[in-house]
Amino acid sequence: MNLFLDKINIKHNHIGSGNFAPLVARPLSVLQKNMKEIEKQFRDKVKRSAIRMQIGGFRPSQSPKASCFGKVNFCIPGEPWPKVNGKSMWPLCQLNITEFPFRPPRLDDIEFITVFIGPEQLPNHKENGEGWCLRAYRNIKDLVPISGDKIDSPIKSFEMKPEVLEEDYPCWDDADSCPEELENDYFDLFANHSGFKIGGWPTLIQSEIFWAPLNKHPFNPDYVFQIDSTEKGNWSWGDGGVGYFGRGTTSEGKDSWALSWQCY
Repeated sequence: MNLFLDKINIKHNHIGSGNFAPLVARPLSVLQKNMKEIEKQFRDKVKRSAIRMQIGGFRPSQSPKASCFGKVNFCIPGEPWPKVNGKSMWPLCQLNITEFPFRPPRLDDIEFITVFIGPEQLPNHKENGEGWCLRAYRNIKDLVPISGDKIDSPIKSFEMKPEVLEEDYPCWDDADSCPEELENDYFDLFANHSGFKIGGWPTLIQSEIFWAPLNKHPFNPDYVFQIDSTEKGNWSWGDGGVGYFGRGTTSEGKDSWALSWQCY
C-alpha cells in the first residue's frame, strides 16, 4: 500500500520543551488514488516511443549508406540532383531506416529517405519538389551513388546514429484529450523530447502543425519525423525552429509528403 507522511497537530508539554509528536504514516486518500489512476490512464493513452538521431560526437562508421546530416549519397538510377530556380538544393540528410532499432509508424514500407532544401528561401506550404525535396525508397538495394554539381552548402555533415526514447509525450497544443485534473501539472508530468526525432510527438513552438493553409491539405498528412535546428550542423529553421515532415494518409496520397516548420 502506498503511504505518505503527514504531520499531525504538534502538542507541546510546555513552551520551549522541544517535545513534538512523531510523524504518522497515513494511507493515500481516495482523491490522490484517483489522481494517480487518471494520470496513468492518460499516460498510457498518449505515450509514444521515438528515435532521436545523435548528430556526430562518435567514431563514424564511414559507411556511405549510414544515416547522415548535411549529406546525401544515394538515389535510384537516373534520378537527378534536385534543383530550385536552376540552383542545386542543399543536402539536408539521409536516413537509413534499416539500421533503426525499431520501425517508427508510417515507415514500415520505407528503407531509406533523403531530404534536400532550397538554398535561398525556406519553403512555406510548398509541394514536395518546390523548394524542398524528400525522396523515400522502399528498397535500399535499388540505390546507386548520386551524381551532380559540386554543392557549396553551409550545412556541416556528420554521421548520425539512432537512440531510443522510450516515452515521448505531446506538447500542450497536441494534448487536447488531457483531463482537467492534470492541466495545472501537465508540463511537470509529461515531457516532450526535442531534436532530430523520428516518431514520437512533434516538438511544437507556435501551435499544432498546419500542413496547408487552414490545414486543408488534400492528402491529410500525419506527422512522421522532425528535423530540429542545430548549431553543430549549422542549420536553422528561421530563428531556432523545427521542420516537420508528414506523410499522406489518404489512399491516393499515401506516398505524398508534406513539410511545415515553426520558429520563435
